[in-house]
Amino acid sequence: MTYAAWAESHETHIAVATAIHAIANDRRSAEEIWEAPTPAEVKRVKEMVADSVEAGTFPREPDGRYYWGEYMIVI
Repeated sequence: MTYAAWAESHETHIAVATAIHAIANDRRSAEEIWEAPTPAEVKRVKEMVADSVEAGTFPREPDGRYYWGEYMIVI
C-alpha cells in the first residue's frame, strides 16, 4: 500500500501519514503510532509536517490543519 492509499484509508493528511511512516520502526509500527501516539511522536510528526510544508514537499493548507484521523495537527 502506498502512503497516499494508507493516508486515504486512515482519513489522514498525506504529510502526516508520510511523517508517521518515517518515524515508525521495529518497536512501533505506523499503525501503532497512528492509533496511540506518544507525546514525543506527536511532537516529531508535527515538526516533520512543518518542515515538509516549509520545504514545499507538501502544499500548505489554508487553515493550517493537517488531519490525523479524527484529530489534527495545526501549524
